[in-house]
Amino acid sequence: MTAGGGEIFSPEELTELADQMHRMWHAIVRGVHPQGHPEPAQARHYWVLGALVDGPRRMSDLAECAQTSQASLTGIIDRLEEHGLVERVRSRDDRRVVEVTLTPAGDEEMRRAKNLILGSLDQVLSPLSTQQRREFLGLIRTIADHQPSGPDLTC
Repeated sequence: MTAGGGEIFSPEELTELADQMHRMWHAIVRGVHPQGHPEPAQARHYWVLGALVDGPRRMSDLAECAQTSQASLTGIIDRLEEHGLVERVRSRDDRRVVEVTLTPAGDEEMRRAKNLILGSLDQVLSPLSTQQRREFLGLIRTIADHQPSGPDLTC
């Protein structure tokens, strides 16, 4: 279990790493969802909203981003539309294509959620010095930059 010539991790060390990452993730999420981890459907809702921050997206792209079927995505979009967070629009390039876009309320919800996440993350990282935070960011970048190609995890 090596990567890039690094040290070999024992299964116990990998288990501890996974456990610690899991604990950190839950600490971040608790800052956003004080009742605990969001329901999978709620997490998909935010994932879809986040995928729309940079502009309208096709339904098929959103289904892939949310790792769900087109049928399930339709239900997600219906609920988000009922709450006034998204709207369906015809593509300017191809009128047969339906795209989903954030409404001003959806954009505001994403700003609110991002601020909660950033505040929670800052709290989780508070035991680290400024230098340790920079080092941690560098390590995370190295890991993220060396992931195998696959689904676009930025969506």
